[in-house]
Parts: sequence; C-alpha cells; structure tokens
Amino acid sequence: MKSKKTYKEIPLLLSKALLGTLSEEEKRVLQQWRDESPENEQLYECEMNAEYMVQKSQEVSRVNIVNGYMNVLQKRKRNVRVRRIRRVVSIAAGVVLPLLTVVLWYETRGKTGDVPEQVASVIQHGGVKAELVLADGTTRILSSEVTDSLLVQQGANIVVQNQGVSYRVDSSVVEERYNMLRVPRGGEYSITLSDGTIVYLNSESELRYPVNFVGRDRRVYLSGEAYFDVTQNKEHPFIVEMKNSVVRVLGTSFDVRAYADEDEVLTTLVQGVVRFSAGKESVVLEPGKQAILDKLGRIETREVDTYLYTAWKEGVFAFKKQRLEEIMKVVSRWYDVNIFWENVSQKEVTFTGKMKRYDDFSKIVEMLEMTGNTEFVIKKNNIFIREK
Repeated sequence: MKSKKTYKEIPLLLSKALLGTLSEEEKRVLQQWRDESPENEQLYECEMNAEYMVQKSQEVSRVNIVNGYMNVLQKRKRNVRVRRIRRVVSIAAGVVLPLLTVVLWYETRGKTGDVPEQVASVIQHGGVKAELVLADGTTRILSSEVTDSLLVQQGANIVVQNQGVSYRVDSSVVEERYNMLRVPRGGEYSITLSDGTIVYLNSESELRYPVNFVGRDRRVYLSGEAYFDVTQNKEHPFIVEMKNSVVRVLGTSFDVRAYADEDEVLTTLVQGVVRFSAGKESVVLEPGKQAILDKLGRIETREVDTYLYTAWKEGVFAFKKQRLEEIMKVVSRWYDVNIFWENVSQKEVTFTGKMKRYDDFSKIVEMLEMTGNTEFVIKKNNIFIREK
C-alpha cells in the first residue's frame, strides 16, 4: 500500500490556484495531492467554489498567519466542551485565507470527524416527494420510489414516474376540473401539464391546475416557488396567479417565488417575455430581468444573474452577497429545520458561494461558517445561530 506524502506546500498551491498562477510542475503536485483521498478533493472543490476567496487570497500578504493561527488554537481550547461542526475558521476581521483554511482542516479532520455523521443522522436533505390531490379529493403520495404507475381520471391518464408526474388528456373533454400538487418542506417535484408545460416545484410549494386547459387562458395558481418551462401557444396565454399578482406569458422560461412568509414576490425571466401585474401596476420583463412586488404593492424591476434564482432546479444553492437571514429561509425549507437567532446581528452577515442541495447538512454549515464571526449550534432539528 502506497504511503501518503505530507505536502507542506499545499496551502500555498491552493492560494496560487485561486489566483491562476500555478506553474505546470505545481499543477502536477496539486493534482497528485487531490488524487490521494476523497477528503483532499472535497477540500479543493470547496476552495475553488467559494468565489469571494479569490479576492481574499490576494490579501494574504497583509495578514499575520502565525498570530492568527495561534489565536484560533487558543480559542478552540477554550471552547473544547462545545462540539461543533467547524473545520475552517476566519481571522483578521472576516478575511478567509486558503492557507489558514488548509492548516485548520488538517488539524481538525481527525478530531471532529464523528460530528458530521451525528448531524447527518438527525438532519436529512430534501428529496423527490409530493402529494397529489385529485378533483374528487382523492390523494396520492408521490416519491422517487413510486415509479411507472398510472392513475386514471375522467378524461385523463396521469403517469407517475420517479422524478415527476405528467398528464395525457382527451382533448374532447370540455369540463374544467382541478388537481393540486403539494410539495412539503424538504421536498421537490416536477409536473408536466396537459399542454406540455413543465413546472418544477420547490420545497413548501403548492400548484393548483386544471386537468385539461379549457377556454382562452391556460391558468394555474401557485403558492411557494416554481420554475416554469411554458409550451408556446399564442392563442392561449399562460397565466400564473399567486399572492395578489399575476404573470402572463406566451412561451417562456421563468422562476416565480411567492412564499406566504416572505414580504416580496419575485418573478425572474430566463427567456421569452412575460408581463407581471399587481393591482393597477404592471411591467413587461425581458430575459435577465426580475420583477419585485413588495408588501406595499409596489413593483420594481432590476437586472439579475438568473442562475442565482434558478440553480435550485439543478440541485444547487447559489448565493451572491446574500444576507444570512434569506439564505437560512431557503436552507430551512429544504432540510426541514427550525432557525433561531441568538444574535440578531448575524442576520445581516452576507455570503457568496455555491453548495449542493443534496449534500449533508454539516457541509452546508461548514461553508456558511466561513462567512466570518458566525457559529451554528445544532440541537436535533433546531439550529441556533449566534456570534462566535
């Protein structure tokens, strides 16, 4: 069995990788280190995905690494009675350095390895699941384990597969009957409507829709968040109603977020054209634009990176200078946890980075604790957030 080498230069190589200044020989050494263990590769991906660390790496010369590292060790000894999920820490007023990150990762890897497993046994990520409510009130629980089944409803065949449900209807049926798809906290599900439109529902969301679209409009009702890939039909506009607002489209892709416990309704256009309306106000959106309806009924528009608002559909959490309070709303729905703020000031901490939705909760915490002076204490399904 080949013995693993000790790569003392890895912290420097990671910093240079972030800055894009690796030589060919350094690339070879770094790749050899990555190939030696899954843990090494995990750390590498974590470093490369944290976008703000590129900027912070350039500040390495202005930080006293030795003093910072010793301060961290002293703090760890003072808090040894508190078992936490933290493998990386921040120093120098929130500046996260790859060099210190790697040193502490090696130092804590063996000591805290059992903690993520303990948390993972309690807090599970979400999955493919929903509840289908038929027009007659009959309910059917759907999940990734329910595959290739058929539900027969008057005028329609409902096909259930491992990732979603789809409708195949008799076009001669003119009676408009509604079904409902409910996705709980910790769930996601997709549905293909009778016109071919695909809707991806996020956690804690509900879609009410007709089995077969009858009349001029194709109208559905949404609570929560969904991504729509609408089949084009100029003669029959597609309409989404949610929380005192309406989105009208012909054929397009967009994300709508309208949770009952949030003050704003967001509509983010990926492609096509939509009209967003609320009361007497309305705006027409172009791709890359977002409409925001505030709690006073006012509509504003802004240009956004649409990926940040649609990445959840691809299995990713993506944030850019996002407040921790907003991030935890998203995370809590997916992992079905309760959030308690012991220090209200921590709500204003911002984070930039990407995280996989199907990762263990411990990895999400590790990334978020890199924001600076923030600590997560986990007690069963309750998350207490406080200042370190």
